[in-house]
Amino acid sequence: MAPPPATAEPPSDNPAASKLHHAKVNLKYLALGSAAGVAPASLRTRSILTTTRYVVRYIIKRAIRYAKYAVVGALVAAVGGGLLGTLGSGLAFFAAPGIGVGMGVGVLTAVAKFGWRHRGNHLRGGAWEGMKARAQAGRDGAADEKIDASSLKKQQEAESKARRADVWMRV
Repeated sequence: MAPPPATAEPPSDNPAASKLHHAKVNLKYLALGSAAGVAPASLRTRSILTTTRYVVRYIIKRAIRYAKYAVVGALVAAVGGGLLGTLGSGLAFFAAPGIGVGMGVGVLTAVAKFGWRHRGNHLRGGAWEGMKARAQAGRDGAADEKIDASSLKKQQEAESKARRADVWMRV
């Protein structure tokens, strides 16, 4: 006995299709992207839905990141208030970090992380000075890249061996 034929959705560009069908296709494309079984027929609709999908994902990721900073600030405020409250309630009223201080700690953490990620090599001296010196010496860039790649690989292998040798560093 043969299985019953699978009911396939009608194509989305069918003008006779209902608005409900078009809405289902659009929502499925918005949620799943190109992995959705049926895509909207209009290029304009596909591009708007794809852009909306990426913007919503970006906003959610940023909201989660900032929520983590808020949690850090709240923990600092709670621990600080609790410790100072047990030491001296009169002093804690004036010295305990409040919501503003907790938010400030979260913002400072965010600024420090951003600065370290984006300007870290500048702050640490980085490889820029070495690259400038090699360029002024007239060295070949391709040869320097090969040398850097091999030295980086050797360094990574040495770190990996050291990590494997140290039992307490295993994750």
